[in-house]
Amino acid sequence: MVDKQMFEILFRRHYDGMFRLARRILNDDAKSKDVVSDVFAELLDKDEAELRTETLQGLLLTSVRNRCINLLVHEQKTQQVQQAVRLEIQAAARDDGSVTMTEQLEAIRRFVNTQLLPISQQILRLRYQQGLKYREIAETIGMSEVTVHNHLSHSLKQIKNHFKSLGYGIE
Repeated sequence: MVDKQMFEILFRRHYDGMFRLARRILNDDAKSKDVVSDVFAELLDKDEAELRTETLQGLLLTSVRNRCINLLVHEQKTQQVQQAVRLEIQAAARDDGSVTMTEQLEAIRRFVNTQLLPISQQILRLRYQQGLKYREIAETIGMSEVTVHNHLSHSLKQIKNHFKSLGYGIE
C-alpha cells in the first residue's frame, strides 16, 4: 500500500501530465478529472514495490489512456443503444397500428418505475424528461459524471434487453 507522503509526491509530479492526456482524448475537463482520480485511486492499492520510478510515468499515462478509451467506447455503445431504442419505438409505431407510441412510452415508464433502482430512475428523469446534461445531473445528485454515465448506460441496457425479450426486435 502506498503511504500518504509518497502518494502526495506522485500526485504532484504526475497529475498535470495525466490530466492533459485525458483532456486531449476526452475533450472534457470533468471526465478527465474523473479518469485521473480513478487512476490515482487504483494507485493507492498498489504495493510500493510495484511502483518503480523508471516505469511509473508510463504506467500512469497508459492507465489514463486505457480508461479514456474505455469510457469513449462505453459512451458510443450507450448512444447506439439509445438510438436503437428510439428507432425501434418509432418503427413499431409506424408498422403496428395496434400499439401506439403513447402505449409504448407508458410500457417503458412502467418498466423504469418498477424494475430500476431509484437512483437510476432519478438520473433517467433528469436526463430525458428535464433534458439535463451529464454535468448538470452530476452536480444535482452529487456524483461524478462518469457515475451518471454508467447509471444511464446500465439502465438503457436493461430497458433494451427487456423490450428485446418481449419481441420488439431491438438488436
